[in-house]
Amino acid sequence: MSNPFIDRSNYIRVPASGLKLGMFVAELDRPWLETPFLMQGFTIRSLSEIRKLREHCDYVFVDKQGRLWGDKKDPFRAGFGLSKRSADGSDDSDLQKRARKSNDTASAVETMYSRTEHQVQRGTEEEHPAAREAYKAAHHTVAGILEDARLGNALDTQAAKTVVTHCVESLLRNPSALMWMAKIKHVDQYTMEHCLNVCILAIAFGRHLRLEEDELVKLGAGGMLHDVGKMQIPDEILNKPAKLSEEEFAEMMKHPEIGRNLLMKSEGSMNYVVDVAFNHHERMDGQGYPRGLFAKELSQYSRIIAIVDAFDAMTSDRCYDAARSTLDALKEIYRERGKHFDEELALEFIQLMGPYPPGTIVELNNGHVGIVLSSQEKKRHLPQVRVVLDKDKNTMQEEVIDLLGVERGTLPRDWLIRKVLKDGDHDIYLEEYPVRTVQAGMVPNEEV
Repeated sequence: MSNPFIDRSNYIRVPASGLKLGMFVAELDRPWLETPFLMQGFTIRSLSEIRKLREHCDYVFVDKQGRLWGDKKDPFRAGFGLSKRSADGSDDSDLQKRARKSNDTASAVETMYSRTEHQVQRGTEEEHPAAREAYKAAHHTVAGILEDARLGNALDTQAAKTVVTHCVESLLRNPSALMWMAKIKHVDQYTMEHCLNVCILAIAFGRHLRLEEDELVKLGAGGMLHDVGKMQIPDEILNKPAKLSEEEFAEMMKHPEIGRNLLMKSEGSMNYVVDVAFNHHERMDGQGYPRGLFAKELSQYSRIIAIVDAFDAMTSDRCYDAARSTLDALKEIYRERGKHFDEELALEFIQLMGPYPPGTIVELNNGHVGIVLSSQEKKRHLPQVRVVLDKDKNTMQEEVIDLLGVERGTLPRDWLIRKVLKDGDHDIYLEEYPVRTVQAGMVPNEEV
């Protein structure tokens, strides 16, 4: 978006159709938060980035000297200038190789997008009761499966598939309701809730990628069972409130193989679930574990779960680390795209989540507090918010406000989001918050 405080004497306005590898994009024709590009200023490193820029922008501003004016100390700005080597140390030939390497993934995602888009069938509030029941059933099933894993028993993978199917049905009707449930977290139930949350977010991601319903069930089952091997890691390592020693980390790195073995001995176990359990910590550049596989050896299911697993872990309080914000976690995924994570899928995941996923508690510029219900795909920074507290933080007659009204000129700018709050701030707990019909404000047709 045009910014009057930026010196553009070194910038060239380039139409999106004219973008090339190696160009340094300094500014867009719209707010950065409307796009999957979270780094405000970056070097184009892949064809998928060019395609995404063309999808979201009519034109951009390119730094003709290949460097970004401004604060070089900003870690999200420094080091992205175009020179003989890119920000990650790759030269121009590396960029070309990387672009060619990304073609397989890009083709896979393009194939997904040639399919019919899933339409929202219910409003978020209307879907909440069914979503809550699906969540409770899945929560109970995951708890039982993890206990069997701890004891070394065969795992009831069919029970997992049954509850995953109910989650898929809810997420197909409206993904925002169950994604809200995935924001409910307790540090003392981390492994169980992490498995469930990865299941939910993976299905939502697959829905965004237009996977068929049977593929969503496979993806969700893989997400639900991906960490079963952790249940046989000693508690003093699994729950250690400090950095693991080399010996302890070596023990932790065994959990993918343990999970694979548990699943393979379970009756009715599915190959795709075994694949995800064994490979969700592998990385595109071969720097993962347990086998150090490279991109060409990783299935799409494993690539998707790798991203979702990392995101949910980063945004959860763990015994050794505090939760990061959604935006910080997405920035980390963005930084590691093409290295740890599939580049195309990383950009798609960022586009799905946006800075304020459903269930995010937010404070607005006018002091009101609300909970994000849903948002439109290309306007993630302007979601629909259920406003629950007034500017003095007192309870009020609730209503749903569509922040797109700010852009349309029907809502004052003081309704924009000021900051994200934590679950429990101002006594707002997602788990306890009653689901009820509220007065609808300016609510458009939901698009997620």
